[in-house]
Amino acid sequence: MTNSHILAALDGSPGSALVADWAAARAEALHAGLALVHVTPASWAFRTPEDLVLANKRAADLLTSESERIGRAHPGLDVSCKVLSGEPAETLAALSPSAALLVAGTDRGPGTEGQGYGSVSFQIAVTSQCPVAIIPRRTAGQPSGVVAGVDGSPDSIRALELAAGEAHRLGEELVIVHATGPVHGGQQQDEVVADAVDWVRSQFPDVEVRVRLDPVHHAAEALAAASHGARLLVIGRKGRGGLRVLLGSVAQHTLLNVQCPTMLALPATIPAGATLSGLAANDGG
Repeated sequence: MTNSHILAALDGSPGSALVADWAAARAEALHAGLALVHVTPASWAFRTPEDLVLANKRAADLLTSESERIGRAHPGLDVSCKVLSGEPAETLAALSPSAALLVAGTDRGPGTEGQGYGSVSFQIAVTSQCPVAIIPRRTAGQPSGVVAGVDGSPDSIRALELAAGEAHRLGEELVIVHATGPVHGGQQQDEVVADAVDWVRSQFPDVEVRVRLDPVHHAAEALAAASHGARLLVIGRKGRGGLRVLLGSVAQHTLLNVQCPTMLALPATIPAGATLSGLAANDGG
């Protein structure tokens, strides 16, 4: 990631502190700045000017309180605060081109129900122009491992690259998930997994790799099962849907069933049909 700061979108919900803490820890590890952002509704959404003033004051108080709390936990971290007005996902998307990562929360998680949950995280995942991390309200007590799924698509290659780097940075095992589903894809699918393992070992020889094959479930269910108790799940945004979709079916399912902190990589610019071994050869000159 070349940009120098991380955006943390805080909405004042009980999960906001978890979002701020996760973003702060990552910013500190990457020697990046942290921008705390709260988006209030546009002025027309308030019945009176006084209501607008009150909303802005509450937003400023929220960010000031979180900034001070983070400052105590991370004394050397450069923390800034921004109160903006507008539609949340659109406003955050406008900030994303200059950010290394956009971190947001979700109401969706194990045991939650209803179509309305997590709608902003859906919109952020579609519109953001930087990688996105979605932080659930509840996580495992002692999470471990970084999980990524591979299916041979350009987006899964991009996600694996990001996941391997995260496993290296965090000192965690990398779990590569491949869901064959009820019908196994044969030798070609076996090669997808072998290619992924070989690439990680060549680029990050210190990262322990474990392969998790799921012959029963489709990709979304396999990733949900594998990521339960994980420290991080990394997925692509579009998967095999490519340019035809805004958000792939696996990403949609994942955002409705968030098991652990989940990072969505930027859509791939890798040519269709590219392989990890081919990319590694190109990187090597």
